[in-house]
Order: sequence, then structure tokens, then C-alpha cells
Amino acid sequence: MRQLSGLLDTFSTCSVLVVGDLMLDEYLWGHIERISPEAPVPVLSLVRRESMLGGAGNVMRNLCRLGAQVAAVGVVGVDSTGEQILELLDVLGIEGDGVVHDPHRKSALKARLMSLEHGQQVFRLDEESAHSVWGETEDRLIDLIESKAAGTQLVLCSDYHKGLLTPRVLQAAFTAARREQIPAIVAPKDSNAEKYRGASILMPNVRELAQLVGTRADGNDWLTDSAQRLVDTLQLEALVVTRGREGMTLFEPGKRGFRRLDVPTVARSVYDVTGAGDTAIAAFALAIAAGADRESAVHIANHAAGVVVGKRGTATVTVEEIQAQLPHRSGPGPVSREHSPRLKPRPTS
Repeated sequence: MRQLSGLLDTFSTCSVLVVGDLMLDEYLWGHIERISPEAPVPVLSLVRRESMLGGAGNVMRNLCRLGAQVAAVGVVGVDSTGEQILELLDVLGIEGDGVVHDPHRKSALKARLMSLEHGQQVFRLDEESAHSVWGETEDRLIDLIESKAAGTQLVLCSDYHKGLLTPRVLQAAFTAARREQIPAIVAPKDSNAEKYRGASILMPNVRELAQLVGTRADGNDWLTDSAQRLVDTLQLEALVVTRGREGMTLFEPGKRGFRRLDVPTVARSVYDVTGAGDTAIAAFALAIAAGADRESAVHIANHAAGVVVGKRGTATVTVEEIQAQLPHRSGPGPVSREHSPRLKPRPTS
């Protein structure tokens, strides 16, 4: 396993193509001091408004914060929300020429009403179009993927199940990655596992894994069996499952059997898990793009997630924050096990 601190220093040399569902996260902060006379609901007196990139945009934020160069392919509507998304991409230094304007859809907006007194969300309003892209929009996205993959070290597909990552768009991303001989990593949200055939690595959480294999999450044996079933079915190079307070688990086939590596969480305090999955996949993908082995990449992703859950709101981490935590990692180390599986070993090609 490469020295993690030295690996982090190479992040600024990497370029990643992110293909995914762009969103705008809006936070409306205010005071709740009375109940409405019109209905038994609290009245929020607005004090400040904050807007930031959400969905695949938050993955891009994390990659940029870690020093990477990011190319973006996405879609927005012809509306003010879409313009705000493009402005925020520009602030990050990400060119907006990979974002298609589709007049037939609304840009995705998630507005959260936040109480200053309680420091928490009291209501959320969503405005979006979740239907699949089609026709000229889909064709344009595929053309953009084919052109923007050139010169990058990795293709990252961030699926929020909002219609961008159709089977055609995903296959275009996987084909471009194979052409460039680079990995294609996916954060899956769809329950249709076949949609992701052709990816190098999937990175679901436990709930998403259960959806992909069509069974209910049910303990450690279930986790291993389900992981191997998915790896074998889709011919994946690896699978990384994020497990919240239990950390992360790497699964990968090998000559000695199906390997499982459990990496316990390193979070010292947990204030907010919002966006932690975006941070984890950004750090993992960037480590892979920098040339790390998968075990090293999981460790870096685990440390990144451990930092971000100690912050409030949709936060990001820096290379320096991860490096500061590395010498002080406490608790048990990773547990690696080779399994003589109930399932047949993955065939080699």
C-alpha cells in the first residue's frame, strides 16, 4: 500500500470527468418565533439564503477542493436555477460547455428551510424533472462524454436517479473509459443493476446494494454474498460499500478467492452525514486516478468521510485536513478476509 500522505500530494496533477445529475442545494435560514394564524405551521422569518452545488455538483466540489481538475457533463433546464448552477461551476473553475440546456426539463432544486434556533431543517421543497433525457439532449451528452474523456485519468458517474444517466449515456461513459484505458467508477442509485454493466467499480451504500441485488440487507453474511453476486454478475473489478458508522468495505476478486477488507470508521465526532457519500467517492476516485491501489484509495476515502461528518451541512475536505488526521488514526485497523464463497468464484477472461 503506497504511503498515503505522499499519494495525497499528487491529487493536484489529476483530471477527472464527472458525468451526473446536477442540482442546486438552497438553504433558507431564519427564526421561528410564532405559529401561522392561517394554519398550524411555524412561520420562518428569513435571515439569510445560501446556495451551493448538490448531487453530482457536490462530487465536483469535493474533487476541486482536493485539488483535482474537473471536467463536467450534465444537464439543466432553461431557468434561473440552471443559471445558478453554471455560475457555481464557474466559481470552481469548471467549464460549463459540458452542460446541456434542455428546454423540456426543470433544473433540480432542493430548498431547505432551516431554523437558526434549533440548527436543523424544518421543511424541504423540491423542484425538478426526473424523466430520462432523450433525443437531441441524450445525443449531445454522449458526444460531450466522448470528447471530454480524452486526457483525463478517470470517469466518475454520479447517479442521483434524476434522468441523466440513461443506459445509453452510461454505456458511452464506460466505452470512453475503455478507449482511454482509464477506470469508470459509479455511485449507483438505480435498482437496475444491468444498467451499470461495463463499469470498473461501483460504490453503493448498504441500502443501495440491497436494491441492486433485490434482497433485504441482513447482516455480514448477506453483505459478502450480495457483494460477490454483484461483482460476478457485472464482472466488476471491485465493489466498495459505504456503511455509515461501520466504515467501508472493499470487495474484490483475486487468485486466492473473493477478498473482503473491512475498514472501520475514523470519525471522532459526527455532526452531519449530509454529503458524506459524495466526499467518499470523490476521495476514492481521485486516489485511483492518482495511481493508488484500491486498498489505499479506500483508506483515503474513509479518512475524508471521517473529516466531513464532523462538519455541519454539505461540507468538503482538503488534502491538508486528511493529512492531519492520518497520523492520529485510532481504533482497530482494517480486517482483510479471503472467502471460500458459497457462490462460484468469478471467472477470469
